[in-house]
Amino acid sequence: METKTQHGYLVLADISGYTSYLAGVELDHAHEILTDLLEIIVNKFKSALTISKLEGDAVFGYVPEDKMARGETLLELVESTYVAFRDRREATHRRTTCTCAACKAIPTLDLKFFVHHGDYIVQLVSGIKELVGSDVNLAHRLMKNHITEATGWKAYALFTENGLAQMGLKPDGMHEQPESYEHLGTVKTY
Repeated sequence: METKTQHGYLVLADISGYTSYLAGVELDHAHEILTDLLEIIVNKFKSALTISKLEGDAVFGYVPEDKMARGETLLELVESTYVAFRDRREATHRRTTCTCAACKAIPTLDLKFFVHHGDYIVQLVSGIKELVGSDVNLAHRLMKNHITEATGWKAYALFTENGLAQMGLKPDGMHEQPESYEHLGTVKTY
């Protein structure tokens, strides 16, 4: 495997409310519900992204910039993934007759997205592919932000300035917010 620096989009989908959900419910039903929701995300992502890994309540994918000709395609992927997630969450809640805490709390789960564009290397360690690089670190650090505190939103799509610039997009009405991360500096997010 040739290890060279690649340039592309780094995308995470993270289930919000996951930690508090698991802390207060029965694991057997929660496991089934979360597996179903994660499969929805993975199946949607696979249409345009390479899945790097599952990270508990998050799915991490990437795509080299030359494989994503239109920035709108990535925006459409985020939107269609959210709609599929929301529809499955609502349908699962509607059709269950179970009264356990896990089934009652399904509506508390939501979905956040983090989109960045930058450099990475696909590293092979003991047969496992792993993305490495400062931009990979940043994509993950974006999950620790102040969006909910500033806006009250539990579900959102956060794009870095680099991500939007590479996509050639800047939709009207986006909430602009700088986020600062140790060793990585301040990043403009939308």
